[in-house]
Amino acid sequence: MSSSNVTSSVLHLEARAAELNGVVTDLMYTYDNFEAWTKPQKPTFNLKFWAFSPVIKRVPKGVVLIIGPFNYPLTSTVCYLGAAIASGNACVVKMSELTPNVSATLTELLPKYLDQDPFRIVNGNIPETTALLQLQWDHIVFTGSASVGRVVAAAAAKHSTPTTLELGGQNPVFCDPKMDMYLTARRLLWSKAMNAGQTCTVVNHIFIPYEAQDALAEAFVKVNNEFYPEGPEKATISTLVTDVAYKRVKGLLEKTKGEVVCGGQYDEGRRFIAPTVLKNVALDDAVMASEIFGPILPIVPIKNFQDALDWTNAHGHPLSAYVFTDDPKFKEYIFNNTQSGQFVVNDTGVQAVITGLPFGGVGESGYGTVKGQYSFETLSHLRATCESPRFVDTIMGWRFPPYTDAKVKQAAALKPTIPPLNPGWGSYLRSWMPF
Repeated sequence: MSSSNVTSSVLHLEARAAELNGVVTDLMYTYDNFEAWTKPQKPTFNLKFWAFSPVIKRVPKGVVLIIGPFNYPLTSTVCYLGAAIASGNACVVKMSELTPNVSATLTELLPKYLDQDPFRIVNGNIPETTALLQLQWDHIVFTGSASVGRVVAAAAAKHSTPTTLELGGQNPVFCDPKMDMYLTARRLLWSKAMNAGQTCTVVNHIFIPYEAQDALAEAFVKVNNEFYPEGPEKATISTLVTDVAYKRVKGLLEKTKGEVVCGGQYDEGRRFIAPTVLKNVALDDAVMASEIFGPILPIVPIKNFQDALDWTNAHGHPLSAYVFTDDPKFKEYIFNNTQSGQFVVNDTGVQAVITGLPFGGVGESGYGTVKGQYSFETLSHLRATCESPRFVDTIMGWRFPPYTDAKVKQAAALKPTIPPLNPGWGSYLRSWMPF
């Protein structure tokens, strides 16, 4: 096989594993299930209100604006477009200007295979996005940086438009010193190399006790040699999306006071920076100032995990928090003392492709959930409906003036028993109590 064929095969594998497989899976899951999701839903039975035939109906919100990112330009546009159409909405998709080839391909192909009545695709740069945000929408889904997310949210607020923000953050790893270091290094280095670290769920840094740092660093060296036996500069690895992104990440390498464990190679002409592991990185180092969003992985040695938790909780809530451990108590300790969109044990990024799990952030990493049924629910309005029969007035006649002491007593009788009944079965009993 020629070198060009090898390059094509490797990039094709990464594109398929990181995006195409997930897109098809999500769309097929929606196709197979959306009719069931649209069925009217009855609330929990309550004898007091059964006569009103209460029902929840999912109805379209209206016209949805989807603003896609550069790093996964299909996942964060086509999947949401499918959910928007399945839930009955019309949709405008703004493609990223940083991936012109993908944008041009979708702009050409989608109208050939889909009825164009429910959707349009918009291309362009900041002026086009700004013009779109000046319009009134019924829902906006944005995927990108926190800084731009705030701009989108502010524009949406002018029209009271609900928004879903899929952002990112400084996703930490809390590494148990007793953990298998080879397994940890293997999975983390793969994660950083995928799409050149330009993934919202990618690990940002690793917290590990001082005494275990060298063992982890040695494991990274071993894994790096296995992944790239001829050196990462000769391997087929994803590169940074733009010259601006390259200069920003290269600048971090130049400013850091951490020690290079492996990687560190770069090539400006290809916008290439090798997956680079650093050790002895301080909490105030340049690479810890904000989300790296590139192939640099700092190891931050700590005296104790409380210091790591304090630093993490003092910053914006991350999209993902990771823990590498075989100790159930350590896992629960980290889970109970952090807040993040997702929590993953002994792996990274897999939560984004597991069917049935919601995907979304909290705080600075965004709000709202997407993926599969959660995208459908996000883009649907849960419309409460009920129908009052004529005979209800014989039961609820107390609500009409003139008010008397007897009517006040009848109204008070509708109040649930206080203190509440046993929470295990009390709510069930109350639903059958007329008063």
